[in-house]
Amino acid sequence: MDYEGQKLSEILFYYIIILFGVIGWIYGYFLQDFTYVFYSWGVGVGISILLCVPDWPIYNKHPVKWLESIPDRSLEESKKSK
Repeated sequence: MDYEGQKLSEILFYYIIILFGVIGWIYGYFLQDFTYVFYSWGVGVGISILLCVPDWPIYNKHPVKWLESIPDRSLEESKKSK
């Protein structure tokens, strides 16, 4: 997962949790039962985990270009001493 993918995943997580919490709160308010808020929130958490935790291809659209590795000094010194 690249940095842009992490940002997208976090935004999706927040919006899903908030959306399901609000829907559950409204539904529970009309039924006068607070447990529906927790049920709805739990479903939102489950969906957000399925969408945000695995490394889906949608989160890898901007790959990070890493620098070339630097050779180890101890290996160079041991080659020079031989």
